[in-house]
Amino acid sequence: MRASISRRLGSALVAVLWLMAILTIMVYAFLSEMQVEYSLAAGFAQEKQAEQLAWSAIELACAIALNEAQPPNKLDDTWSHDPDGAFEVPLGEGAFTLVHPVYDEGTVRMRWGLEDEASKININYAPKEILLKLPGVTEEIADSIIDWRDQDSNAGPNGAESPYYESQTPPYNCKNQPFETIEELLLVRGMTAEILYGEDTNLNGCLEPNENDGDRTAPRDNGDGRLDPGLYAFVTTVSCDTNLTNDGRQRVNLNTAGEQQLQQAGFTPDEVMAINLYRISRIRSGPQQPPFPNVAYLLDVISPKRFREVADAVTVVDGDRIPGLVNLNTTPKAVLMALPGITEEIAVKIMDYRTQPGADLSNIGWLTEVVEPKKLQEFALFVTTRSQQFRIHAVGRVGTPYANATPADEAEARPRPFKRMIAVFDKLAQPRPRLVYWKDATMLGMPYDPEEGPAPAENRVGSP
Repeated sequence: MRASISRRLGSALVAVLWLMAILTIMVYAFLSEMQVEYSLAAGFAQEKQAEQLAWSAIELACAIALNEAQPPNKLDDTWSHDPDGAFEVPLGEGAFTLVHPVYDEGTVRMRWGLEDEASKININYAPKEILLKLPGVTEEIADSIIDWRDQDSNAGPNGAESPYYESQTPPYNCKNQPFETIEELLLVRGMTAEILYGEDTNLNGCLEPNENDGDRTAPRDNGDGRLDPGLYAFVTTVSCDTNLTNDGRQRVNLNTAGEQQLQQAGFTPDEVMAINLYRISRIRSGPQQPPFPNVAYLLDVISPKRFREVADAVTVVDGDRIPGLVNLNTTPKAVLMALPGITEEIAVKIMDYRTQPGADLSNIGWLTEVVEPKKLQEFALFVTTRSQQFRIHAVGRVGTPYANATPADEAEARPRPFKRMIAVFDKLAQPRPRLVYWKDATMLGMPYDPEEGPAPAENRVGSP
């Protein structure tokens, strides 16, 4: 009897011990699962923090564009480069940055601020002669760009319309409307990712090992130790300027303005008479063209000094907007040399003059200091000194900002979540200034190393 009771008690004890063991395992498993859930939740929360930090950078950029980027716009303005106000700005539990690389003269300079779209060629308006001078653009690509953006169904000599695109896999139609994004170029006949992005597929302006190893790893490159930025860095779809003076007054059309309008624009009575006589002479000699094809033809009538004084007050275009103008104060050498008549020698002179301390770059009249009048007449129709649209490269990251970077332990030193975004802000958008484009570019990676500080090592090498 007692032995039977003892056996039953022993069995119960064993069962209790097994139950406790099972419960202990279940508790540990539950705690482990909860720890994973907690880590995931914390990671998600930090990702959202990084996203909000990136949006904070975009909001700051919009405010800068509205309040500080006043004409004329130059590369030494704070909107373009302000390490103190745009690099690793502390906010909450992290920091945000406005960054963009500048590809020019064989090097890549990292700038902390906004990138103006007027420093690029607008593929919606550029004529074929300009498109052909851009990096990687062939006759086929130039004609196909024009066919893609025009509204007819007639293919250019080397271009393509819907019959070509319908034969592709998968098939699609020729848009026959303006480009909305730069990436849309990848749909155009002849265009490839190698031509569009060059070797800098992550758009960070840094020559990395996989971008300098030939064909061993993507992207394909020539392994020459120099970063080819491709076409992406030099084109836009949104540049547009107002047809107003810098202080907001209506400009006077040289081809149609009466004597009173010309005098109000700042011309003397003798100059008004000379302009009228010039009009008559030009109409008689070539009635198929306007007397003044562009404002630089004023140099046939007045001196360079007077031209610099009145250039901002005149136009040859009707309407309140002029799309596709290139800002000579900010554009890189590759874009300058795509404009009609600009040789490498002229491009270098332009770039040297615009960096001189105290240089007056308020209107295109300053070009008379470095370019002969006849040469200026070749490209004056395509240029301005103002920027109205700005590309924003925003980064938000969680963690200690660069200025306070003294990680106390290994956990703090680990990489933390970041968010990278690209947006375009248009000051001329209707009914009010706004963002006209934005996308999440986090998959491209971090565009800069916070540990390098605002003056990274001189190891960024661009295209010649």
